[in-house]
Amino acid sequence: MNREGVRVYINGDIRTMAGPEPVAPTAMACANGRFVATGSDAEILALASDGVEVVDLGGAVVVPGFIETHLHPMMWGLMLDGVDATPAACPTIDGLIEALAARAGRTPEGQLIDAWGFDDSLVADDRGLTVADLDRASTRHPVLVRHASAHAVYVNSAALAAAGITGQTPDPAGGVLIRAADGSPTGELREMPAMLLFPDSVPRMDLERGRQAMLRAQEAMARVGVTSFHDMFVTAEMYAAYRRLDADGDLRLRARLYLAHGVHDQLVEPADPTDHLVVGGVKLISDGSIQLHTAALTDPYQDLGGCHCGSMAIPPGRLDTLVAENHAAGRPVAIHTNGDQAIDFALDAIGRAQAAHPDQVLPHRLEHVQTLREDQIGRMSELGVAASIFVNHVYYWGDRHRDRFLGPARSERISPVASVAAADLPYGLHCDCPVTPVNPLFTMNTAVHRLTRNGELLGAEQRVTSYDALAGYTTAAARVTGEHSGKGTIAVGRLADFVVLDGDPLRAEPVELSGLRVMRTVVGGDTVFAA
Repeated sequence: MNREGVRVYINGDIRTMAGPEPVAPTAMACANGRFVATGSDAEILALASDGVEVVDLGGAVVVPGFIETHLHPMMWGLMLDGVDATPAACPTIDGLIEALAARAGRTPEGQLIDAWGFDDSLVADDRGLTVADLDRASTRHPVLVRHASAHAVYVNSAALAAAGITGQTPDPAGGVLIRAADGSPTGELREMPAMLLFPDSVPRMDLERGRQAMLRAQEAMARVGVTSFHDMFVTAEMYAAYRRLDADGDLRLRARLYLAHGVHDQLVEPADPTDHLVVGGVKLISDGSIQLHTAALTDPYQDLGGCHCGSMAIPPGRLDTLVAENHAAGRPVAIHTNGDQAIDFALDAIGRAQAAHPDQVLPHRLEHVQTLREDQIGRMSELGVAASIFVNHVYYWGDRHRDRFLGPARSERISPVASVAAADLPYGLHCDCPVTPVNPLFTMNTAVHRLTRNGELLGAEQRVTSYDALAGYTTAAARVTGEHSGKGTIAVGRLADFVVLDGDPLRAEPVELSGLRVMRTVVGGDTVFAA
């Protein structure tokens, strides 16, 4: 073996996730970004000649690098410049108004004041924001507050005026303008078609702002063990920033981008993939959020009198067309589907597209799948459709789903990881940051224990083993995009992406995974974070 460029790691407790092994390896060697050997310390040290770097892991546990299959890191990085409106930072509406007013006081008149992370179901006032609320912060600036779900924004009178929104403005297809009893807009714009009536709903960026935002997000992801990530809504401007980062050697994690619909047409043809940057497909947002009653369900919301099931942001006929066009062009689709009715329509569309072009075998996927039914899991298996599961909903909104939105029966099986894993469906777990924080070990822990924010068990039968939870960020996650021959395990020939932990996530007794700490994150054999 050519020993040039070899880096050796010894004295580790390595969990390869590559299947049963008579003796767990304690050492591994990397070269040219890939694992070239695993074995005992003695076996691997035999590869180390003079000048080969040897890293002593001090007995720490090593697992494959974490693949975060759904988040919005560049958008998150851009949002962090705004006011933190999360319940932790602003537990009351009055507290948020004070924070917005303070920002307005040091911002030139007419410039946007924006905030992120507001949750009407978790703030102490237990309600959404209104024009009157936000006008208390400022009438001399447009004010915009993003809902935690990313499916709504709240704006003040200055923003409504700038957007030309009045009581006579019709709801755009797939969007909703929330109105008062007299028909006047309350300032709440639900779903992207309505949100885009105010252009600043999408954070503005240029190449350098996008670059800085991504560097900030990349550092945060590396600290929690993320080695690969899927950015699930990328505009042409964001794509340009990613390409600049990659060309400059600053993109140290592996990015898989799902472009917003229409971006492919703007680009004509995306650039060839590199070791750190690849276009994975197209993101389609077919329905909304359960917390906002905009996810499309087959049975009504519990708290709306039994007569409202949500609606599709993309009508079924249009969804059929979009899926068919992308499938025919060889582009995988990732379809946002929170409600089970939306899942039905998405699977119908994929099935029709596959029937029309059976020669195209693509890794299509459904995102979030909060209310996924058992029969739908069977259909996904038949169609070869993967699931990226937003299991953090159990912790952050499980109590509200049970008591308010869905009722006990449906809430027990939200984010049904155990059923998906049992069906051997390709699956990943995700955080959807900035909707919830990026922390794979926390997300795995939620899949294992299914405890809500109030500490109550929700859906015991959908709990999974620590192994299946870890698979949702490694082996199973790699299968979502058909990359399992190159990543997701520690094995010869695979990418040398791994995480060093201060404890064992796979020990026999129940594990509090969120209590483990990332000590080192390695991508392609190079350390990108060390505690």
